[in-house]
Amino acid sequence: MSEKVFVIQAIASGPEGYPYDEIVDIAVCSVDLDCGDFDTVYHNVVFYDPKALGKQKLDYLSKTAGLFAEEIYAGDPEDKVASEVMSIIAGGNVACFDAKQEFGRYMVCFPWDMTRKASVMPSVSAKLPISLKARTPSEEPGAIVKAYRRLLPNDPACVGRGRRAMHLAQMTSQLMIELRSAGKY
Repeated sequence: MSEKVFVIQAIASGPEGYPYDEIVDIAVCSVDLDCGDFDTVYHNVVFYDPKALGKQKLDYLSKTAGLFAEEIYAGDPEDKVASEVMSIIAGGNVACFDAKQEFGRYMVCFPWDMTRKASVMPSVSAKLPISLKARTPSEEPGAIVKAYRRLLPNDPACVGRGRRAMHLAQMTSQLMIELRSAGKY
């Protein structure tokens, strides 16, 4: 049996990173690179009072991920979501599309701090042509979609037009599998 890699993707309330922005939508996929398949093992929205987030962040979330105030208001408390994510990835290997974005800006900050809890694998984007990489952190969701559509036009992950963290994690997982089958990851 091969070792699993957990792919984490998050949608934040803005492009700046911690402490200016917070994770609002997060998903984890378990990827088996030897078998070439993945499962979505976690997806959740973090509760924030939409009034406290403010119009600018709500507009960003709506534009970036199609995430609206009522979904955020109905989310789970941040400490609960962070604890659930950490219980899944603890002791495992984790990866994402762009480690600088996910891990450098969010996943090393309380309550998401995964320091010494998991091993970080190379970014999926590091193995892609430069034209498919995000130039800035705010471009990451669009870069994932662009890379996925360009390299996998038949939509093998069946995400359609999805833009949420779950869809981004599924696209990243499928990209990782594709790169592995080509001997690049």
